[in-house]
Amino acid sequence: MLVVKDVSLSFGNVPVLAQMQLQAQPGELCVLMGANGAGKSTLLRTIAGEYKHYHGSILLNGQELHHMPVDAQARQRAVLSQQLNLQMPFTVAEVAAMGRYAYRAAERLYDKEIITYALKLLQVYDLKDRSYPTLSGGQQQRVQMARVLAQLLEAPDLHAMDYTGKKMLLLDEPVTGMDILHQQLALQLAVQLSRQGVLVIAVLHDFQLAAAYAQHIFLLKNGHVYAQGPVDTVLSPPHIKHCFGVDVSVLHHSLCAYPLVVTNTAATLFSSSALQATNAY
Repeated sequence: MLVVKDVSLSFGNVPVLAQMQLQAQPGELCVLMGANGAGKSTLLRTIAGEYKHYHGSILLNGQELHHMPVDAQARQRAVLSQQLNLQMPFTVAEVAAMGRYAYRAAERLYDKEIITYALKLLQVYDLKDRSYPTLSGGQQQRVQMARVLAQLLEAPDLHAMDYTGKKMLLLDEPVTGMDILHQQLALQLAVQLSRQGVLVIAVLHDFQLAAAYAQHIFLLKNGHVYAQGPVDTVLSPPHIKHCFGVDVSVLHHSLCAYPLVVTNTAATLFSSSALQATNAY
């Protein structure tokens, strides 16, 4: 379990997180949403241990983050950051292998198999000998996903172990630059990890992706949680208007198991197009 209690953080005189309260359970896919500057990435980086000057408490499986050795944190928690600037000519396989550095020698018996498995699962195994900087942005993102997967797994099979209470994955805008197929691939992988007991926390901007994949949404505004809960509860027109300043309609379609969030302009156009199509018959 992750418990964030009364966490505040400032950069200089500018407060970014304000008495943040958050709890997330193992086996959940939680999504952080909010307008630019709401504190999503800052919160994720604080949980990742990147910002240490926060006030309050962050407990990971009952242990205070401040008191956990860095290597112990790395074995429990993998992080995919929003901005990864890697210019050295490492191969794709070498980048994925970086995920295994957190483990002691005795724990690295299946390194090669885990790395190969992760690369194949993210559909970048055929690129394993390519220089990482020569890849497209979407390909690089998939390689980084393979790296964090290699860091989490303890066997070369996603379904071989129960990771409940053992592992956490932090994803900051994980599908940036990916095409629609690989967006689905990455988020389906996040769902599979959560089903194996991994606590997954992801920052997403796309309402439809969040609605389709999230089990729990935390809607942030001004550095604190404004609303939280299941998709149908949180992604409401009043909440979205308050946090994003835009009027939306939440639609339901028989072919979708999740709500569709559209701006009112788009909703009007959709209704007009549907009406025209109906009249044509």
